[in-house]
Amino acid sequence: MQTEPFENFPWWMVIVCNAVGLAIYAIGFCLMARLGLAWAVLYIAYCAWVESRVLAGSCRSCFYYGKRCGFGKGWICSWFFTQKPNQDFAAKQISWWSILPDFLVSLVPLAVGLVILVTDFSWLVLALVLLLIFLGSIGTAFVRGQLACKYCQQRLLGCPAERLFNKGKQG
Repeated sequence: MQTEPFENFPWWMVIVCNAVGLAIYAIGFCLMARLGLAWAVLYIAYCAWVESRVLAGSCRSCFYYGKRCGFGKGWICSWFFTQKPNQDFAAKQISWWSILPDFLVSLVPLAVGLVILVTDFSWLVLALVLLLIFLGSIGTAFVRGQLACKYCQQRLLGCPAERLFNKGKQG
């Protein structure tokens, strides 16, 4: 059964979708801070770069530019970038390599946390690592599969991420 897309996502969905990402950033910050404040600040700067890369490279060509998508980024993007034609985004091809920076937001602090667990075990670090694994996998899958992407108009118009993640699943 096809789900009707939203013209503007409800605020509660935007909050839930962003809570998962912000929790990942916060956990990453805490784990990186175990190496020193400079590493934690570099990590947050990297997260900001990844977010700005998404805004500039995808959101400005998305159906939701100037609107409230599942993450609120279309609305935010309109504050910083001019709109580009939607067909640019729909025709865009991405690969696993092109989204590697997005995965590194979770993978780098996860690796740091695992090294810390081996070298200087801490129950707090173990809890953060387990929570990071949960949020980076199940939490992100829930947000994308059941909230953001499920009700996304751009998915119907053509989304490069949807094509990449669902390659081989189409009938």
